[in-house]
Amino acid sequence: MKKLLLALFSLVLLVGCQTKNSETNSDSGNKTLDTITVAFLPNEGSGTISTVDQMLINELQKALGDGVKINGIVCDDYSAVTEAMLTGTAQIAWESGATFVATKMEDDAIIPLVTYGVDGDVNQASYPAFIATNKANEADFAGKTKEEQYSQLVDKSFSFVSATSTSGRLVPTTTLFMAFGPEGNGKVTTKTQVFEKTTKDGGIFSEVQFGGNHPGSVQLIVENKVYAGAFCCKYGDDYMDQLYIIDEVDVPNGPLWVNSDYINAEMQEAIINHFVAMTPENSVENFFDNENGFFFESDGAGANRFVKIPEGFYDFLYEMYKD
Repeated sequence: MKKLLLALFSLVLLVGCQTKNSETNSDSGNKTLDTITVAFLPNEGSGTISTVDQMLINELQKALGDGVKINGIVCDDYSAVTEAMLTGTAQIAWESGATFVATKMEDDAIIPLVTYGVDGDVNQASYPAFIATNKANEADFAGKTKEEQYSQLVDKSFSFVSATSTSGRLVPTTTLFMAFGPEGNGKVTTKTQVFEKTTKDGGIFSEVQFGGNHPGSVQLIVENKVYAGAFCCKYGDDYMDQLYIIDEVDVPNGPLWVNSDYINAEMQEAIINHFVAMTPENSVENFFDNENGFFFESDGAGANRFVKIPEGFYDFLYEMYKD
């Protein structure tokens, strides 16, 4: 089956993921690799391995030693990362908890190793995803139950971040479906009705827009171009006097994940032990730096530490993919 998948996806992957300064292994069935490839998304539109991505590659090299060479490829989008991991074009990935879950649902050989949280605390290994409206609409929600607050959104305009965003589309879609789906008030029967259809054709909202990114969705709300919308993290911090938060969901941080058909148990343990032990003192220069480091500044990079992923950590993300 995997050889068939490789044949089907090989041409797509040559376009979807570009190898940078690396020598790809031509035989994905070879489980003992001299070169291990890490899949990344483009950094700020660049098709090359970024400085911060190279930091992760360097730390993986330190974890696995000189017996293998660690390279990186840049993939066009999340689906290309999934395809690379399923076909063995890449064996390790960092991008997106949702992408990991979607890939694992295709192949159980995909497993997560470590994530990150403040001071290495798994209870702080998450980030907030918000549904908010303009402060001018606060009176529509004040004093109401959560169910009543969600009812206020019906037949109003709403902004998601993008069709593929975890915290800006998948998470709010799941939250809204819990309120309006069969286990809620029964207004809709499928999740696609939440973000694809308007009230004219069986959806919830009078209009659905996409901000393109988190700041874009915030601006749509602040500028009253939509009644409410979704965004995550600290992107709304500069506008909190103009935003009313309707709901907040904690989204688990993304993992460093591997295809265990290629990264064996010994290698997995070496990666986990190395990353959990990382500090600003023993890591490559600037890895934990708030401005130039591997983590986003909005994550509070200097306080982050890696932590081994416990069982059930991504259960909410699996819930997102249920019909």
